[in-house]
Amino acid sequence: KVFLQLEAKNMAIFLPDLFSTVPETNTTLDLAFNETITGTLSFNGQRCTALKLLFVPSDHASFFLEKFVERVEAVSVGLPWEADEAGNYPTVTPLPNMKRIEYMRKLIEDAESKGAKVMNRRGGTIIGGEDSTLMVPAVLYPVTPDMALYREEQFGPSSPSQEEQFGPVIPIAPYDSLDTILEYGRSGQYGQQVSVFTTLSGATTAARIVDTFSHVYGKININSQCSRSPDSLPFSGRRSSAMGVMSIREALREFSIPTVVAYKDREGHREITEELEANSKFMQPL
Repeated sequence: KVFLQLEAKNMAIFLPDLFSTVPETNTTLDLAFNETITGTLSFNGQRCTALKLLFVPSDHASFFLEKFVERVEAVSVGLPWEADEAGNYPTVTPLPNMKRIEYMRKLIEDAESKGAKVMNRRGGTIIGGEDSTLMVPAVLYPVTPDMALYREEQFGPSSPSQEEQFGPVIPIAPYDSLDTILEYGRSGQYGQQVSVFTTLSGATTAARIVDTFSHVYGKININSQCSRSPDSLPFSGRRSSAMGVMSIREALREFSIPTVVAYKDREGHREITEELEANSKFMQPL
């Protein structure tokens, strides 16, 4: 038996209806920003379930960037053992080695050379000298299909032409048509998770996304960041992201051989079987 959880390029999709109400009273939008900050920057973005590409409607990109960048700039950056005056520890901490820093720089430089800009103050800068691996998160916009950040999973070499991201770099791609996103998902090599942020008025559009991606991704999150869940829900993926399903129940099934106790539906047989079940240790529910 083989089970694998591998790399991913999890995207977040922000539907236009999310921006249709007054920002000050839009609790769903506020939730979306909170979930996205956690989804992109917890553990420095160094987890396979991190959000690694944000799709935002072109008509609402300016507003989204303004609010999102404010939140990114408010995220604390520092050494993990150094608390502030309130006793809070940093959210973003050093990356594990200089190779990771070099690759983050490579991704940023590639995007900038093709028209993207770092939208937040000091984004991508290194704190602590030339040997430091403490990087300020970088929000890049607009990210387009010709940039490495659009496809690569941001971790490190996995093939001569494909790499992973795994770091505090947040690419944001504008879109005009939902078809762009659907094609991105269908044509990609990864299939772990996707997050969809919407309101009740966007449920029909969200349903189209669910129907299209139901055979592409292992988990579709509604108004929530991507996350692991094997303790409570099946944790699966498709394509280059996973093989098999992880959860307590699924693991028992995957690594077990079933034994069936059967009977024909004839008079008296059900009663016999029920009595048998009541007295058999093997037939007791887990």
